[in-house]
Amino acid sequence: MDTVQVNARPRFLSGSDVAKKVRRAGYLPAVMYGQGFGNKIVAVEPQSVKKGLQGPYGRNAMFDITLEGETHLAIAKEVQLHPLTRTLVHVDLMVVKPDTRMVVTVPVVLSGRSVGQKAGGRLEQTTRYVKLACTPVSLPKLIEIDLTPFENGTLMTIETLPLPAWGIISAGVRVALASGASRIGVIGGARTIAAGLHADALRAAGREVVAVVAQPLSAHVEAGRLD
Repeated sequence: MDTVQVNARPRFLSGSDVAKKVRRAGYLPAVMYGQGFGNKIVAVEPQSVKKGLQGPYGRNAMFDITLEGETHLAIAKEVQLHPLTRTLVHVDLMVVKPDTRMVVTVPVVLSGRSVGQKAGGRLEQTTRYVKLACTPVSLPKLIEIDLTPFENGTLMTIETLPLPAWGIISAGVRVALASGASRIGVIGGARTIAAGLHADALRAAGREVVAVVAQPLSAHVEAGRLD
């Protein structure tokens, strides 16, 4: 588990005027809370928080917050940015333990070139994140899906993803590999072909579709129909 070190100091007053004074002093107003920790208003080093949020874990960065001689593991649950400058103006930090179950949103990255693509397929990724229930110890930077073995007519659903350490609670991954890309746009708006029809049936049954490799499009196009 990678963490970013952040120094914090307690605050005893709250409010917008106090927050402005904290920022002028070179600190970032923050709130720390968590089970067994309570709720504390603090000021943290903005450079360290920014470093974590812009690192490989993004918004899922884990921080070691040193406050009054004690170090607490935390994750940013809410980040407020200035509407014009996009600089940090406030952050909510949830204090957790290494085995705390938490919900995070993780990017999905596709790698490799599938057999279906080599046969003329086109890759279309419409959603790029998935929600996971995991612990800080098992928190992934991203989920990588290797498309290399995908052949025409095969389909991957969210249940088949190799994620033994994480529990998927809301799968938003819909990846379609559709063949004959240059002709899809002239089928009167029809965008489901071959395995794509199977994918729609699975979605209707409540199963999230990760990837589809459709058969090469050699059908006859007539009056908006796909025969």
